[in-house]
Amino acid sequence: MFVTMLVAVTTFVFVGLIASIPMCLLWNWLMPDIFDLPTINVIQAFGLQLLLTLLYPRSFNVGRKEDKKIDKNLDEKLEEVLVNMTTHFRA
Repeated sequence: MFVTMLVAVTTFVFVGLIASIPMCLLWNWLMPDIFDLPTINVIQAFGLQLLLTLLYPRSFNVGRKEDKKIDKNLDEKLEEVLVNMTTHFRA
């Protein structure tokens, strides 16, 4: 059990660090010139990706039609709320 958890955490960190390289490169290419922000390293890019994942989680539905229907209903309700908010603030 412990070995499995250790492998899972190690895999998560390794894949996360590899996936952070494009974010780090894009950040260092664009952000300092456009917004006068400092450059970041791969560990900081990994932290940014982790923060974004916590703020905007994604659901992974693997073939369950019921879950997809629920997600579609939630998306429709969210869109309705956003439309109502925008019309309220326009007035």
